[in-house]
Amino acid sequence: MLRKPIIAFFIIMLLTCGNLLAQEIVVSANDQPLNLVLAQLIKENNVSISFNDSGLSNFQVTANSRFKSLEEAISFLISDLPLAYEIRGEVLVIFPKKSEKRQKKWTLSGRVIEQGSAEPLPYSNLMIDNRGTITDMMGNFSVSSETDSIFSIKISHLGYYILDTIVTGSSPMNFELVPSSFGLSEVVIENSRVDRSGQYGQNAGLIKLNHRVAGFLPGYGDNSVFNLLRLQPGILAAGEQTNELIIWGSYEGHSKVVFDGFTMYGLKNFNDNISSFNPLMAKDIEVYKGGWDVKMGERVGGIVNITGKLGNINKTSFEFVANNMTLNALIEVPIAKKGSLILAFRHTYYDLYDPSDLSVLVKRNNDADTTNDANVVIKPDYKFRDINVKYATRLGKHDDLFYVSFYGGIDNFSYHIDEIFRTYQLLKNTKEENSQSGGSVYYGKKWSAMARSHFSFSYSSLRSKFSNDFKLVFPQISKVNQIENKNTDNRLTEVSVKVDNSFNLGSWHTLETGAEIISNRVALVEDTFNVNYLNMQNKSPRINLYGQDVIMLGNQVIVKPGLRLTYANLVRKPYVDPRLSVTYVASKKWRINLAWGKYHQFITRSSVLDEQGNYKYLWTVCDNLEVPVLSAEHYVAGTSFNLSGFTFSMEAYFKNTNGLTRFIRSEAHDIQDIFSGRSQSYGVDVMLKQDVQLHSFWVSYSLSKTEELFTYFLNGKYRRAPQDQRHELKLAGSLNFDPFFFSADYVYGSGFPDFVYSQQTGSESTTYHKTYSRLDVSVVYKFLNRKLKGEAGLSVLNVLNRQNFKLENFERIPAGQTSTINIYAEAIPFTPTLFLKIYL
Repeated sequence: MLRKPIIAFFIIMLLTCGNLLAQEIVVSANDQPLNLVLAQLIKENNVSISFNDSGLSNFQVTANSRFKSLEEAISFLISDLPLAYEIRGEVLVIFPKKSEKRQKKWTLSGRVIEQGSAEPLPYSNLMIDNRGTITDMMGNFSVSSETDSIFSIKISHLGYYILDTIVTGSSPMNFELVPSSFGLSEVVIENSRVDRSGQYGQNAGLIKLNHRVAGFLPGYGDNSVFNLLRLQPGILAAGEQTNELIIWGSYEGHSKVVFDGFTMYGLKNFNDNISSFNPLMAKDIEVYKGGWDVKMGERVGGIVNITGKLGNINKTSFEFVANNMTLNALIEVPIAKKGSLILAFRHTYYDLYDPSDLSVLVKRNNDADTTNDANVVIKPDYKFRDINVKYATRLGKHDDLFYVSFYGGIDNFSYHIDEIFRTYQLLKNTKEENSQSGGSVYYGKKWSAMARSHFSFSYSSLRSKFSNDFKLVFPQISKVNQIENKNTDNRLTEVSVKVDNSFNLGSWHTLETGAEIISNRVALVEDTFNVNYLNMQNKSPRINLYGQDVIMLGNQVIVKPGLRLTYANLVRKPYVDPRLSVTYVASKKWRINLAWGKYHQFITRSSVLDEQGNYKYLWTVCDNLEVPVLSAEHYVAGTSFNLSGFTFSMEAYFKNTNGLTRFIRSEAHDIQDIFSGRSQSYGVDVMLKQDVQLHSFWVSYSLSKTEELFTYFLNGKYRRAPQDQRHELKLAGSLNFDPFFFSADYVYGSGFPDFVYSQQTGSESTTYHKTYSRLDVSVVYKFLNRKLKGEAGLSVLNVLNRQNFKLENFERIPAGQTSTINIYAEAIPFTPTLFLKIYL
C-alpha cells in the first residue's frame, strides 16, 4: 500500500531537482571574489549551493554569460580553479580538488653525546631500522623514512653502554651514552652491555679501538694507544715499531697517523716508548689497514685517524700522570656555556734515575768467534717534550662544532762511543734532533637535517737533523781513519684547506663530496766531510676532488662507489683513483665486506742504503723524474661474526705498490745512484675476541708476505722486503676485578730477513734475524676517596727477558777491512715500570 506513494514522492523530488538545475542562469561578474558571485546566484535564482566562504574568497572570477543550467554555470566558474563539485540531493556542493597525495617523509636527526660531560661522541655506530650508519665528528646523524614515523635505534660507541630505544621522527634530539666508568667509579646498568675493546669487520680493512682500554694494558702510559695498536692483526708488533707503523707490509712513510686533522710524522724517541701524540688527548681511534674510501688519500699504505677530545663544558678537570720516563698533565677548563680549553704537557726527567737503567745501545764484533765479542753499554743522552693546546666550542642554533688544535714537540737523541780494541780506538759521536709542529682549524656546519659540511685548515711540519762523526784511531802507527763525517738536515711541511659535504638524499641514498688544496714542501741538505754534498728543495701543490654515493639496496647490501681525482701541479698530470666497497649484512650477527681501490702518494720517505746494509730514510717530493709518484692497488675481502660478546673476524688482502725508490752508496762496488722498484704484499688476518662479563680476551694471527723488486737486483727476481715477516701471533687478556685490574699480552714474530752481504749482488741470502718473543703483564689499582681519585699501576715488560731485534734502530759500522761492528737500539729488556695517575 505504501509502495506507490513512496515511488511517487521520489519522482516528484527528481523532477523538482531537475528543474532546479535545468533553469536558465545568468552570471554577470567582473574580477569579483567567487564567494560573492555564488552568493548572488543563490539570491537571484533561489538555488542551494554549499561552499567554504573564506576559502573561495581567495579566487577572483569574471563571467558575463547565460547558462542553460546551474551545473553548467558552476562548471564554467571553477574550470580553471583547484575546485570540484557534486550534487547531493537539492544542494550543489563545491569543494577543493583532492590533490594527489604526496608521500610523507619522516626524518630523524640528532647528536650522540657523553652523559655527564656533554662531549660529542664522533663516529659512533648506529643501527636504525636495520640500516647502519655512523655519526660525524660532532656526533651528528640524520636518516629519513617514507614508511613510518617511528624509528628503532641502537647506538654504540667503544667504552660506553649500548643504547637501544624507539623514538619518533621530530625535531633534533640528543642521545646520551653512559660511559662504563664515571671518573674512576665503575657504572653498572642492568640489562645493558658495554661496547668494549674494539670493533672489527664493520667495513673492509677498518678497526675501531677503545682508547679507555689502552690505559689498562702493560706498558708505559705515554705510549698506551700504540700499545693497543700493536696488538691488532695486520699491524707489525715484532721489531717494536710504534711511531712508524707498518700496516699490511707497508714501507716507512707509506702510512700516516692523523690527529685532529693534521699529520703526525712521528718523533724518534727513546726506545719508541713515548708516542708522537699525548694519549690523554685521544677520544676516538680508527685504523684503516687498506681499501678505504675516497674521502681519504695521500698514502698508499695505511691510515690511523685519531680524533682528540673536545673538553668538558660542565666543570674544570685535571689529570696528572707520572711514570719511569715522563711527567704528563692535562687540564680542561670550561669557557662560557658551550666552550672548553684543553692544555696538555709532557716532559722527560731521566736525571731522577740511574743512567744505566736507560742504556740501550750495544755493539759487538761481527765475526764467527764469539769469545772476543765486546758488549759495551752505551749511555745515551735523551730529552723529549711536547705540548697540546685545543679550544673547542659550539656555535649557532645547531651547536655547530668549531675548534682550534695545536701541537708542538721536540726530542734530542745522542750517544758517544769511545772504545779501545786490539789495534785501534773507535770514536763515534751520533746526534739526532727532531722537532714537529702541527695545527688545525675546524668548523662543522649543519645546514639542515639532511645536509652537513665540514671546513678545515691544517698545517704540519717536521724537521730532522742528523750528524755522525765516526773515526778509527791507530795509535801504533799514528794514523786516523775518518770513516764518516756527515750532517743532514731534512725538513717537511704540509698545508691543507679542505671541505667535505654530506647530503642525505633519501632513505637509501647518501651523497658525499669534497675538495682539497694541499701542498708539501721538502728541503734536504747534506754535508759530507765539510763539503756540501746535497742541497735540494722542492714543493708539490695538488688539488683533490672526490665524490661517492652510499647506496642501501634494501636492508642487507651497502654499495659505495667513489672517485677521487688529484691534479699534481709539479708533474702537471691528473691522477684518477676509482674505489668501490660492498657490504653484505647477512644478519645482525654476520656480515661480509669487499673493497677495491687505487691510491697515489706524492711525497715519499726514500730509503738510503750503504754498503754495510744500513738503511736511512729521508723525505723527498715525488717529481716523476728521479723519484716517481707512488701508486698502489688494494684488494680486501673479509667477514665478521658477532654473538653475545664473541667476535670472529677474518680478512684477506693483496696490495701491489709501484714507485719505490732506494738510493745506494757503495764505493766498493762503484754504485751511487737512485733505483726504482715495486713491491707486493698479501696475507690473511684472523681475530678472535671474547668478552665475559667485565673481562676481555683476544687472539690475533697474521700470515703475510711482502716482496720487493728493484732495478739493481741482478737476478731480476722478487725477494723478501726488510720488514717482511711470515707469521705473527698476539694474545691479550684483561681481567676486571674492580678496583684491581689485571692484564697480560704476548707477541710472537717469526723474524725478518737480512741481506747485508748481498745487497749489491742481487743474490738471495739465507741470513735471518731470530724470532721475536715478548710477554708483558700489569696490574692497576683504582683508589677513590673524597679528596683524591686515581690509579696506581705496575707493568713488567718482557717478563722472560728475551733479547729481541729492533727493526728500525740497527746500524753496522766498518771496523776494518774484513769486520764490522753491529750497533743497535736494544729492544725492550726485562723492565719493571710504575705509574701514578691522579684525577681532580
